[in-house]
Amino acid sequence: MKAFFAVLLTFFLHNSIYAETNWETSIQTGFEKAKKEDKFLIVDLYADWCAYCMVLEKDIFPDKDVEKILNGFIKVRLDGEEFPNLKKKYNVEGYPTILFLDSDLNYITKITGLATKEEIIAVSGKVLIEPNLESYLKTELRKKPDAPEIHFRLALVYYRKKDYNGAISSFEKAKEFSQKNSKLLEDIVFNLGFIQTAHGNQTEAIENWKVYIKNFPKSNRIISAKLYYGVSLKNLGENNLAKSVLTEIEPKLSNESEKKICSETLEEIRKGF
Repeated sequence: MKAFFAVLLTFFLHNSIYAETNWETSIQTGFEKAKKEDKFLIVDLYADWCAYCMVLEKDIFPDKDVEKILNGFIKVRLDGEEFPNLKKKYNVEGYPTILFLDSDLNYITKITGLATKEEIIAVSGKVLIEPNLESYLKTELRKKPDAPEIHFRLALVYYRKKDYNGAISSFEKAKEFSQKNSKLLEDIVFNLGFIQTAHGNQTEAIENWKVYIKNFPKSNRIISAKLYYGVSLKNLGENNLAKSVLTEIEPKLSNESEKKICSETLEEIRKGF
């Protein structure tokens, strides 16, 4: 009987310590709290069948040193199998995965697999040192200046801030270092062309769209690329070629916003402006 009560006491103590970590079970609630409290988020993605997830949950997270540093975050725990879009967005390849996000749900970094106490404390501390994602990414670039994915993420930060020159510069850096990563290069060239079409040099935008159309003809964004290529041509005054490109792809557009852009651009060409 004493042994039974000892086991029961251990169970209640363990679970009461664990409960104090206050993990949210809704990404929306976590997001709202992060915005309100101006904190980063830490998201623990698990699966019911994952043994390492149980170790992380029962043995690592309740550690007093881990718990202390994680109190600097809004903490969210989610069954990853129920959030396929979240897995896709943050490129989650297995469980457990610990995501570190800013208060706008922008990706900062992640730990995949069974993290040690020391690893969680080190990564969490590094994230908390920086006041925002831009600062964090700049710090990472000082350590890895030729990392294309970091330049890419920094470019997205600049774009959200409407710093289009900063975004273009960072995308160009990402492009310079991404020649061996075709998927990332595709994303870079598309985004770079898009921003240049809307906010930058049209000659450079046209060259980027030519590169995209030539190198990624089977992309699921090829019609969109041709649309913005046509818009850039029109912006540069190449109306005949722009009309030819846009007329060809107009019936193939499925997105309503892009249909509107195409029809309005063609109408402007017909009216001579």
